Amino acid sequence: MRKCSLFSFFFLLLSLFWIAPQGLHAQAAPDTSLQAPLASGDAGVNQEPNVLTKIAVIAALALMPYAIMMLTSFLKMVVVLSLLRNALGTQQSPPNQAINGIALLMAIYVMFPTGLAMYNASKSYIQNNAPQTLMSGATAYYIVNVMDKAKEPLKDFLQRNTIAKHQRYFYQLAYKSFPDDFRKDLKMTDFIVLLPSYVTSQLKSAFEVGVLIFLPFFVIDLVTSNILLAMGMMMLSPLTIALPLKLLLIVMIDGWTLVVQGLVLSYR
Repeated sequence: MRKCSLFSFFFLLLSLFWIAPQGLHAQAAPDTSLQAPLASGDAGVNQEPNVLTKIAVIAALALMPYAIMMLTSFLKMVVVLSLLRNALGTQQSPPNQAINGIALLMAIYVMFPTGLAMYNASKSYIQNNAPQTLMSGATAYYIVNVMDKAKEPLKDFLQRNTIAKHQRYFYQLAYKSFPDDFRKDLKMTDFIVLLPSYVTSQLKSAFEVGVLIFLPFFVIDLVTSNILLAMGMMMLSPLTIALPLKLLLIVMIDGWTLVVQGLVLSYR
């Protein structure tokens, strides 16, 4: 039950980081004014939920899949697995649902230490200041403070797995395009810089792995085509012969395990 609660907390928190402006441009010190409504006691907790609170909750649920995709290792996993399927030439086997499920399980496996660190960083605040219901009037302030407590482990993960060149590029781009009021407080470790840097870094790494995956299967296709052409069997599709050879190769070297192991070990 504790692991299930941890997973739910982690993915909900990722979605909140995705939609809240405070999470995108974090400041060094937390705003003490956000804690004022919580100090008023049960009166603030029992307030009726306002329209903005309801909209924020609905938006968080709607954007949760995108947050899981962009703020975890899911993006790289699903791209590499899709490229592996295309290299095999098996069309829809395994299906998209299976690839997404495998990528999600691998992302949970990779992100578990980060999720545990985020949970531990905000555990005491959650236990001492949790509102009676998430639809109460003080929920917005509570969520912002939880995000402020739990942001550092996620920021460290994004920083470790981001290419420095990409991070510098997006920092320079943000510095040129942002107003002067934001430039003086802009840092390379802000979420507004880290998020696009991390996404592009993951895509680059995924396609680098895809090139390595495609090479042996390309050789099989090339050799099969030349052999059939030399034998005069031009009416026979090379894919008919190459596909069993590809499947035999992936089974002999335990290719799925090698790909999964390589992807997991690629994260720091």
